[in-house]
Amino acid sequence: MTDTKSPKPSVADLPKVKATGRKRRIAKHVGLGTLVLIALLGVAAVVLITVLVGKPIAAPEWLEQRIETRVNGLMQGTQLTFDEAEIVVNKGWRPRARIRNVTLRTNEGAEIVSFSELETSLAMRPLLSGQVVPKTIELTGVFVTLRRDVEGVVTLYGGQGLLGENTRATSVPGLIASLDAALMQPQLQALSAADIYGVTLRYEDARADRAWTADGGRLRMTRAGDELAVSADLALLSGGTGVATLEANYASRIGSPVADFGVTLADVAAADIAAQGPAFAWLDALRAPISGALRSGVLADGALAPISATLRIGQGVVQPNNETRPIPFQSARTYFSYNPASRVLRFDELSVISKWVTGRAEGQAIVGGIGSEGGQVDTLIGQFSVSDLKFNPRDLFPQPVVLDGAELDFRLDLNPFRVTLGQMLVSDQGQWLRASGSFIAEREGWRFSLDAKLDEMAPERLLALWPEKLVTRTRDWVADNLLAGQLREVDLALRGAPDRPVESYLSFDFADAEVKFMKTMPPIQQGSGHASLLRNRFVASIDAGFVTAPEGGRVGMAGSSFIIPDVTVKGGAPAIARLETTSTVTAALSLLDQEPLNVMNKSGLPVGLADGRVALDGTIALPLIKGLKPGDVTYQVTGRIEDVRTDGLVPNETLAASALDLSATNEGVRVSGQGRLGNVPFDVAWDQPLGVEAAGGSQVRGTVEISQTTLDEFNIALPPGSIRGKGVGQIVVDLPKGGGAPRMVLTSNLRGLSMRLAPLGWSKAAATAGSLRIEATLGTRPEITAISLNAAGLSAAGTVKLDASGALQLARFSQVKVGGWLNAPVDIVGRGRNAAPEIRVRGGTIDLRTANFGSDSAGGSGQSAGPLILSLDQLRITDTISLTGMQGTFRTANGLDGKFTGRINGGAAVAGQVVPQNGRSAVRVTSQDAGGVVASAGIIQNARGGDLNLTLLPVGQNGAFDGELTIRNTRVKDAPAIADLLAAISIVGLVEQLSGDGIVFSDVEGSFRLTPDRMTLTKASATGPSLGLSMDGIYNLNDSTLDMQGVISPVYLLNGIGAIFTRKGEGLIGFNYRLTGAAAKPRVSVNPLSALTPGLFREIFRRPPPELPDLEGPQGQTGIDVPEAFVPTERPVSPATTQQQRLDSPNYGR
Repeated sequence: MTDTKSPKPSVADLPKVKATGRKRRIAKHVGLGTLVLIALLGVAAVVLITVLVGKPIAAPEWLEQRIETRVNGLMQGTQLTFDEAEIVVNKGWRPRARIRNVTLRTNEGAEIVSFSELETSLAMRPLLSGQVVPKTIELTGVFVTLRRDVEGVVTLYGGQGLLGENTRATSVPGLIASLDAALMQPQLQALSAADIYGVTLRYEDARADRAWTADGGRLRMTRAGDELAVSADLALLSGGTGVATLEANYASRIGSPVADFGVTLADVAAADIAAQGPAFAWLDALRAPISGALRSGVLADGALAPISATLRIGQGVVQPNNETRPIPFQSARTYFSYNPASRVLRFDELSVISKWVTGRAEGQAIVGGIGSEGGQVDTLIGQFSVSDLKFNPRDLFPQPVVLDGAELDFRLDLNPFRVTLGQMLVSDQGQWLRASGSFIAEREGWRFSLDAKLDEMAPERLLALWPEKLVTRTRDWVADNLLAGQLREVDLALRGAPDRPVESYLSFDFADAEVKFMKTMPPIQQGSGHASLLRNRFVASIDAGFVTAPEGGRVGMAGSSFIIPDVTVKGGAPAIARLETTSTVTAALSLLDQEPLNVMNKSGLPVGLADGRVALDGTIALPLIKGLKPGDVTYQVTGRIEDVRTDGLVPNETLAASALDLSATNEGVRVSGQGRLGNVPFDVAWDQPLGVEAAGGSQVRGTVEISQTTLDEFNIALPPGSIRGKGVGQIVVDLPKGGGAPRMVLTSNLRGLSMRLAPLGWSKAAATAGSLRIEATLGTRPEITAISLNAAGLSAAGTVKLDASGALQLARFSQVKVGGWLNAPVDIVGRGRNAAPEIRVRGGTIDLRTANFGSDSAGGSGQSAGPLILSLDQLRITDTISLTGMQGTFRTANGLDGKFTGRINGGAAVAGQVVPQNGRSAVRVTSQDAGGVVASAGIIQNARGGDLNLTLLPVGQNGAFDGELTIRNTRVKDAPAIADLLAAISIVGLVEQLSGDGIVFSDVEGSFRLTPDRMTLTKASATGPSLGLSMDGIYNLNDSTLDMQGVISPVYLLNGIGAIFTRKGEGLIGFNYRLTGAAAKPRVSVNPLSALTPGLFREIFRRPPPELPDLEGPQGQTGIDVPEAFVPTERPVSPATTQQQRLDSPNYGR
């Protein structure tokens, strides 16, 4: 103790003085007085002590100095100071010393420890012998630090330094040994009790890198002989609002290492307990208050004895670090023991009560890692049995799930925290679930993996163990659609990582199951297969099973599957049903007609449409929502139909095929392939639109054979022999919804077909291409609503009606073109199934120059041809001469044969007859207005009257004719060419006559050859009383120019007497002339000298007659037969005149 006053000298420090004799004498006298005084003082002291018993007496300064000196002499290297000292004499005359504000320092002045008060009672017997030995010690207001370093060395500190060398030990038992050694010192041999009050203890553990502070503690040590007992109670400051308390007791024999100790604790944090040793390390992951008691001791060899503990764990969480999501529990309780020698933790009970999991476990764990750096426990390897097991983590289940029990082997790694399940066997309703996995507390949060396998379970139990909030849509699908059966080989895997969604895998086999793959479809029965959930994808596949369709029997479903690609999608996760089915066609169509597909209902066709077997493969995509609508479903199905046969697709026809392909989508259904419709081969596709377009019905499109068999099959009766061979047509048949008459469109290039139309003399070879388009209404009474044909020079477009028997009733063609000679609307009127039809031409044009009526008709085939009725707008005879308004009736068996009427170029009326000749038509035209005919033909505009007979006989090819013309009694007026001739020879009277009433010609004859580009006039004459004419030359039809020559003979009545020496129409006196240039106004030249030449020698003044043009085809005949029908019946003719000589014959005109 220090003070600012000068220290008082002690008795020992006073100088010693030697006594003199005087003084010795005085002393003798004083001795008696002294004895008396001492006696009096003794009496006074007894009286004083009696008065002051139990009352403190302040020690004088010299005594305080003496105490400090004495204590410091006993404590080497340290200095004791205090503020004041008191002495108390208790009853029984036991003195007690009390000092306050005690500080123990090093010789250098550093503070070691301090007390607010130290009080000791002294042992009387040693005190009487002069020894100061404490009997009891009481300390108040002590602050000490107990530190354990990473090597396990335990050190007790007070203030800034060690309390002494004996306060350092390698373990707590070593520290106790140091206490025993101190108590065996002579100075403390009489010590029977020591109490410390107001203890503040700081415990620092370098191994755990943690520190704790206990305040207001009390420590009591008692000794009875060699028996030592220590008890303590502390309040542990945890930094929170709660207060944890510890009560400890210790008993040992001084000098022996054997000891027993116990600890009772209340509301101590789990982490604080976990840091105290291997037996408690497993508590480190808990954040909860713990109360309980433990007992242990120290063995003779200094080792720690087995620990027995009872702990009650209050409400808290499992949370190894601040980032991991806490796992709450309500309470836990455990009874366990720990053997440090074997490092075995044995749990007699470990009970947990929580919303997550509740159960009771027992087992043992081996503590590993002790002795490693820092002495920390690294691992626990345990085996436990769990009973009364219930779990409901995060309220995933409506009610906690109860399991029979579990056996588990695990490894617990503490740094970092990791639980590894080597194997966990969970007993549930007679089945064993095997599981393994790991749970890791990372800095960012939990990472876990769990794998589980179960041999067999019922679907109901799977759903009971499957949380309703986990993969909800997949669970709902299993709940709604897995109606019955047994689950086998159930595998489960869960993977979780910080900041990532949980990944899950679930798979199981099922057998004898009843499974719905769509809500509106019948369930799969006796189903077996496999289901799996990988991450967010769910797949259920069918290995075997069938569906009983509403109609048609069973549908095999092996190979089908149901898929949810992403079970996390909200608002209706998309799902896919992949179908692989085998069944009858009726059963398959019956399924396709269920809600929400309604394929057959939309098409208006029955599900029993066809017989056969079908294998389907397809997908149906739909959202998993309630109130599913047809528009929500997307499907695509393909398949193959075998041995198919139907009478319901085409009315009155049977469709059969060995195999057809089937496809169905939201847009429509298609059936395609090769087969036979009745006896007709086809390769077609049937398309049935769905949705909005379904109202139009279905359609057949493809190719079909065209042959007589096809016509017979569809009950289309054309004239026999109309087609031969086989061709291919592209067919489109529209089948109206509701069963109306089908509408067909057939097109073809007609290759492979030989065709003929006898009435028109038209035919097509099989190798010749063309185009055919037929639009028809099929049914019991087919009707061709439109037909167009273009082939081999024939083009036609029209309609065809058939009668009830299928025979032709009427074929009406709005336009028929044949070989350039026919362009007219034509009707073909049926006359019965085996009779040739009647042909009616209702207008248009026929060109006789190239006409080929009936040229190829019978052909020796024995065919009969029907009648031909013409009502033509124009019958073209030459480029400039046509017969308009023609009416005629003809036979066509061997060519065109019949009579007609009409008008020449719309003018004069004529009648005529056509007969077949040389593969073409010969024509005879008659009229009673020859002048009008000549005028209408554009030859002489103002000719009037007379009888005309014109014969045209076909020669060669390309529309050439040889013609004969006769006119009787006609009158010509205002003929410019004749007028110019008359003016040239100055016959004024005839000119006046021509411009007046006209010149009369009683006989006009002419012979000519008519080709498409010119008329070659080989001989012509016109005679009358006033004038005679002869003419030959060329008239060019292309540009209407002419080059004619001849002789004009005036006063032919008399002049013609010399005609016996000249050509007909020439008199004895005549003028040679020539007409050239435009026919409308030709140039006229006359040779006046020719009049002086007798007719016999007139040939010297003119050129030879024109040569006939060359023709293709047969020529060189000496004559052409005039058809017998053309010989006038009113005038007998000799047989010789029935032969018409060819115009180019050398004998012509002789």
